[in-house]
Amino acid sequence: MAACPSCGEAEDLRGEPVDGDIRITCLSCARQWMRGGVRCANCGGQDIVHRPQAMTRHSRGTQLSIIGWRELPLCRSCDAEVLETSISQNIPVPSDYVAACLGAAQSPAVAAAPQAGPPAPTPAPKPAPAAAAKPAAAAESSPPPRAPAGPRQARPKATAPSPSMVPTVRQAIAAFMSESSGQADATAMLLLGTHLGSHNRLTVLEEDGAADRLAEWSLGHWGDGGDRAQRCLSTICRAVDFWGARGWLASDPAAGLR
Repeated sequence: MAACPSCGEAEDLRGEPVDGDIRITCLSCARQWMRGGVRCANCGGQDIVHRPQAMTRHSRGTQLSIIGWRELPLCRSCDAEVLETSISQNIPVPSDYVAACLGAAQSPAVAAAPQAGPPAPTPAPKPAPAAAAKPAAAAESSPPPRAPAGPRQARPKATAPSPSMVPTVRQAIAAFMSESSGQADATAMLLLGTHLGSHNRLTVLEEDGAADRLAEWSLGHWGDGGDRAQRCLSTICRAVDFWGARGWLASDPAAGLR
């Protein structure tokens, strides 16, 4: 039976056909998702292959430890190179690989025309005609002219990140855990990923009411004020700061936990 990935509602749901699939809407929290199989977020195709990938973190200093395994969906078209290597050599997908199937931003190809040889050196500018010589004393006493000060440019305001540049919840959590040096609570991150939906984009934290829902959910799990609770809440706040510093979030959905 289908259940809402945000609130867990399993009965108050509505479905409507969209492009040969079914879009389900939760009438309790207004969350929407597609019922069909996994589709490539890059090309929309359904030729998806799952391959194992290690989940890692820095458990002690710079020592990288494997904390678990997951089945990473790969598109035969968009992730072809990594998929072919993993299958032909029977090896897991590299732990730092971010699948295009899950909406990873692809680096634009740098196309350059082939050059026959090294670029020709830029010719040195010809010296300007010498002006009439001034007396030495006058030249030393006259300060160099100052360029007029122009108007100061205003600092650009932060803008919301482009949806195509924002990773999935699972990818964002993996990136945070890989740089947390063992100081983060892995259980809190695992539960947060399940609560938000691992395959959803991280912008799910910036939907209307998402900050209130995050605070209510977090305090419902760790609102007793104990040491473990403080560690879990601190981990979530640090993760939000980490994602904001990388431009994946334009707001602070963890403000209610600080």
